[in-house]
Formats: sequence, structure tokens, C-alpha cells
Amino acid sequence: MKVVGAGTPSLSRAAVVRLLAAAVTVLPAGCAALAGVPAQLMPTSADYSNLQQLSPGTVGTLGAGTISSRSRPSTGVVLLEEVQQSGKKDAPTISAEIVLDGGIAATISFDSEYPLVQGMFYDIESKSRAGDGAFVQVAPLPGGKNIADVSDAFFTKAVCLTEGRFGAYGAPTDIRVLSSTKGPVRLIEFKFAALSPGQTEVPRHALVAAVQPEGSSDVVMLVSGSTAAQWKKAEPALRQMLTTFRVARVRPTNIQRKKASDYRFEEQGGLKTKMGDVNELF
Repeated sequence: MKVVGAGTPSLSRAAVVRLLAAAVTVLPAGCAALAGVPAQLMPTSADYSNLQQLSPGTVGTLGAGTISSRSRPSTGVVLLEEVQQSGKKDAPTISAEIVLDGGIAATISFDSEYPLVQGMFYDIESKSRAGDGAFVQVAPLPGGKNIADVSDAFFTKAVCLTEGRFGAYGAPTDIRVLSSTKGPVRLIEFKFAALSPGQTEVPRHALVAAVQPEGSSDVVMLVSGSTAAQWKKAEPALRQMLTTFRVARVRPTNIQRKKASDYRFEEQGGLKTKMGDVNELF
């Protein structure tokens, strides 16, 4: 039997079989789950550092605004200047000044157990080679409420948003709070499952230390965590970082907490005209 296409040489049945066999062996990275990769070793959005790793074939077709804004995780952080680090390079003290709602600029800091990571995909974050790490996230409180009024679900929902650090392939599932402590610093421990590129659920373990800087209607969180498989090994370092999280100072400001106020705004694809008008490509 011959397979004939218009204007093309005929192919034997054997040749067609070989072509089909070659095609099905070239699987995308997201299909790794089908090849028997253990779920806890599957990558999630937290394991990638750039869009090239997330979607190698897409980068060449995207403009700067698309790559740096729509694809990057949203943590609610608006930086007034570059993130600072001091002390040991592999375990620095990390500090940054951020804009908060209520006309407040706050300088926050923590003693990291891992190196600071920088680049398009990061705001304030440190990470180990194994993928364990910590990052800062800002979330506005519901109108009229303070940090003591909201439930634990407020914090877990903020961390597990689809547009957040763990939601690139879909909203995390199976969220379960393990412990919660109220006080000047709100402490929450919880588990959840993040989705891998192949839609496999990857169990994760997270810790949150949340504070409400004086004068602001926002909470600032330090979120640390790892995969469930790495938890026992990473837990001491992750807990230690949370004990050092603090608001070093606050000051009044007229700067609003919006993307255009971030010192990296234009680098991330935003456009500012000479007249001061702003076009946000987010």
C-alpha cells in the first residue's frame, strides 16, 4: 500500500509508521507526569526563574511588556528602590522599601537562609538550589478590618491566588491550615497542592508571618515554603527566617501603591509619556 499526497513523493507504509513513531516520542516538558515522574518532584511555577523555562517556544513571539508583566507572578509588592542585601552572600540580611496603601512607605527586612534571587520574575525573594525559599507579599485588608479581624483563609487565599507565586498552571488546591497564632505578628502554617505544567498536583508546605505596618490598611507577609518531599530538611531554615521578619521603619508618602510607582515600571513593560500620563501594560 502507498500513501500519496498531492505533489509529493509517495511513502511506503513502513515509512509512515516510522514518521509517526518519531513524532510521538517528542513530548513537551509538561507531559513528564505521563512518563512516571513522582508528583513531588514535578516542577511548579515556583521552580522557574524565567519565561524561557516556562515556555521555550513562546519567548521569541512576545514583546517586553508581555514577558515581564503578564507572565510574572503578582505579589502586590511595589518597590521604591532596589532590594538591598548585606552580610553573607549565601545567607544575607535582605531589606527593601515598599509602598503601602494609606500613604505609607515601609522598610521591611529579614535574615535569609538562602541567597537573594533577582530578575524579571522576582520582587523580594530568596531561594535555595533545591527550590526552598521565602518571598514577600502584600495584600489589602477588607474595608474597615485590621489584621486581627480577618480569618486564616484571608492569608491562604492571598498566597494561593492564580496570579500568585504558585498559580501559573491553575489555582492551588487542597488548602489546609495546620496552625495559626494571633498577635502583633500573625503566624500561619498550611499545606496545599500546586499544579505542575502537566496538571499533576504537587504537595507543598508553607509558613506565613504577617504584619500590618502602622498607618496602613495592608498586610505584609513573608511566605516561606518547600515541597512536601523537602519539608523535613528545609523546615528549620524556613521557620528561622520568619522569626527575623520585621518592619524596620515607616514614613508618610504621597506615592500611591500601584504598578506605575515601582522603580522598575518601565523595565517591566510600562510606558510613561513626557507629559506624565501612564500606560500600564499589565
